[in-house]
Amino acid sequence: MAIKAILDTKFFFALYNPASMEQEAWCRSVVLEAEKSKKSTSRSYLASCITIAELYENMGRLVGRDVVRLRISSIEKSGIEFVPIDEEISELAGDLMLGSKELPIADAIISVTARLFAGNRVFSDDQHFKNVKNKVTWVE
Repeated sequence: MAIKAILDTKFFFALYNPASMEQEAWCRSVVLEAEKSKKSTSRSYLASCITIAELYENMGRLVGRDVVRLRISSIEKSGIEFVPIDEEISELAGDLMLGSKELPIADAIISVTARLFAGNRVFSDDQHFKNVKNKVTWVE
């Protein structure tokens, strides 16, 4: 099974605080699919390690470190792996930022991770990904 998408940090905010019943159902279906793929040799969804930093920074302010730590552990147990940021990802993200002055470094890293692992597909509602030509999916 090929990687279907890279999950942006906003996906995890939606998972734990959905904006609608439709969004809640969608997020849960993604996690259930990840759990099923965990039993096979390949994963269906990944996230960048930069997401961990963003979760601590942003979600941590709302719910605290311990809750974020538990949520990250739960994410990993569901079969969603965090892709390490290596030299190739760093170089490509830097190059991507050269062409887009308003692209935050975390979004550049996530965008490149999607390019390398998921056919450019990102689950997010962040406009930055559309601006750098990622294939974006989101449910409100």
